[in-house]
Amino acid sequence: MRPFVSIAVVVAASFVDVGRTSPQGEKRVTLMGILGEWQYPGSKWIDGATMQDGGNPALPSTFCHSVLTTPDSVEKVVAFYTGKPEGSGPKEKPTPGKALKATEGGCVLVQDDSKNRPAAVKVIVVTKTDSTTTLVVSRAADESATHIAWTHHFRHDTAH
Repeated sequence: MRPFVSIAVVVAASFVDVGRTSPQGEKRVTLMGILGEWQYPGSKWIDGATMQDGGNPALPSTFCHSVLTTPDSVEKVVAFYTGKPEGSGPKEKPTPGKALKATEGGCVLVQDDSKNRPAAVKVIVVTKTDSTTTLVVSRAADESATHIAWTHHFRHDTAH
């Protein structure tokens, strides 16, 4: 078990250099760098994270996915993410399905699918000109943790 842990630490450390540039001067994009921008404070991964090709050769892009957990309430998690594009708290109280103030060429949508259900389920979609991030925040009445299913899809700059 110990050699596996050592390898995992080395592999994880190799993903943390999002700010570095390649010899050609291009900014390097890494899974841990992207997830780091979206990870809820103090949250833990359930099964790690993945990064893969977006799947459409006509649109060079990348798709990332992870599931995180936190003991914080669904409402606290939603409040954190609804202000995410500007890096601050929510600008107004989120209304299910209502677009919040547009920021950085994008918008934030929040949908509440909790009515008459034994679980709180909120879907947050953050759309910008070059990316879409979807967060499904959920917690069943008998669970001790809030789950955050994170997906992020972004287009590559092909103007070289």
